Amino acid sequence: MGIIKQQTIKGSIYSYLGVLVGFLTVTILQPYSLSPAQIGLITLLASLSTLFAQFFILGFNGTARYFPYFRSEEKQHHGYLFLACMVALLGTVLLLLFMYLFRDVIVGRNTKTILFKQYYWYLLPLTFFTLFFNVFDLYARMLYNITTGLILREFTKRIFILIPILLVYFRLIGFDLFMILWLAANVITTFQIMARLIKDKQFSLRPNFEFLDKDMVNKLVGICFFTILTGSSPLIIQNIDTLLISKKLDLAHTGVYALAFNFGLIISLPSRSLYSISYTIVSESWKTNDLKNISTVYEKSCVNQIISALFLFVLIWASIDNVFAFLPPDFKAGKYAVFFVGLGYFIDSATGINLVILATSKYFRYEALFNLLLVPVIITLNLVLIPKYGITGSAIASAATYFIFNLFRYIFIWVKFKMQPFDFKCVLALATGVLVYYLSLWIIPHVHNYIVDTIVRTAFITALYLPTVYFLKLSEDINGIIDGLILKFKKV
Repeated sequence: MGIIKQQTIKGSIYSYLGVLVGFLTVTILQPYSLSPAQIGLITLLASLSTLFAQFFILGFNGTARYFPYFRSEEKQHHGYLFLACMVALLGTVLLLLFMYLFRDVIVGRNTKTILFKQYYWYLLPLTFFTLFFNVFDLYARMLYNITTGLILREFTKRIFILIPILLVYFRLIGFDLFMILWLAANVITTFQIMARLIKDKQFSLRPNFEFLDKDMVNKLVGICFFTILTGSSPLIIQNIDTLLISKKLDLAHTGVYALAFNFGLIISLPSRSLYSISYTIVSESWKTNDLKNISTVYEKSCVNQIISALFLFVLIWASIDNVFAFLPPDFKAGKYAVFFVGLGYFIDSATGINLVILATSKYFRYEALFNLLLVPVIITLNLVLIPKYGITGSAIASAATYFIFNLFRYIFIWVKFKMQPFDFKCVLALATGVLVYYLSLWIIPHVHNYIVDTIVRTAFITALYLPTVYFLKLSEDINGIIDGLILKFKKV
């Protein structure tokens, strides 16, 4: 647990620094720099590039479960990185062919998609560099370099994106130049993570075909084929709302939803750090059949994520009216989308590392197949709810989907591995968050200045929530961190 705790803290620090940069960019500058349709465009490009990068890696990311067999410092991990890069290049060729043949299907033919049609080919370099970033990040994580990719993705990239946003905010550049700089900001981190691998002397493109015997080739081909069929399902589930809103409504609604989505995304940051870090640890525990360690990590992850995710959710929702008072009127339709997107991410966070446990176990195919089955469910929910409730309907569909597949994971792990992570501390943590939220409404009077009101309300919630969590001893890890800070403070 020491490795997980240490790197989770480091990853979380940079993630939250990234949140601050993202908040400045997305909430304060972007709505006053770009139109909702322009925000919708960059959101759609980012979503599609993420989805295409996942699909056109051709399932090779699934081979990470076999990396422990490749691991060998002196033999440069038997050419694993070379194989990954060759598959990525083949995927790029197929991507180019796909984008050319299905351009009209992807873009659409109505007037709502004119802006997307103008910048359609930005998808090619954006997807290419996203794909290779994912390859290098996966390789680095398998070598226990857990935080480099996370820092580049969550913090560094947002700093680079902030620069063109500032330039357009101060009217120093037009939208065309902004798009070029925005594209550059999104791809530069790929070169950075590659440079880190070179610096650490882990970047080797030397093949080792002798290692690839018939048994290993069959394993790799099998897992790649399976991952192609099922690997894109989680990303479809995560991004289908953006795609369907742009199709059913327009890019302006997509832009409003993107802002709401970013608030909800804040809630997921602690769990995203934990997923990245726990994947390698749990994989190694399965290899040695250390079920006790997996169960311990699982239990601690649930209570820690309930505490941290609920704290963020309460902070955001308690001041949501202040947030939208600051924004241009066009964005106010996103208020309840924030709530349901946030609720979905809270559910996902509160169930801990269930995804990691299933994905790295011998039952990983069940996780993948269930995700595949959920794709038509979330598409149907969006198609039904978007016409009725607009972007809020899409957020409801997202929350419902997170609830369904986390319930499946919870039950499956309980039945197959006899691991049940929730206890009375989890209930107390949930009750504490709900109570503190309502106390902030009942006790703190509304202040007309929304900035002052937000500061006062945030301070009240923090001052009540964190000490309650500490004195109830709901989390050993959180108490350990606080005790360490108190000890350092006393020494000063």
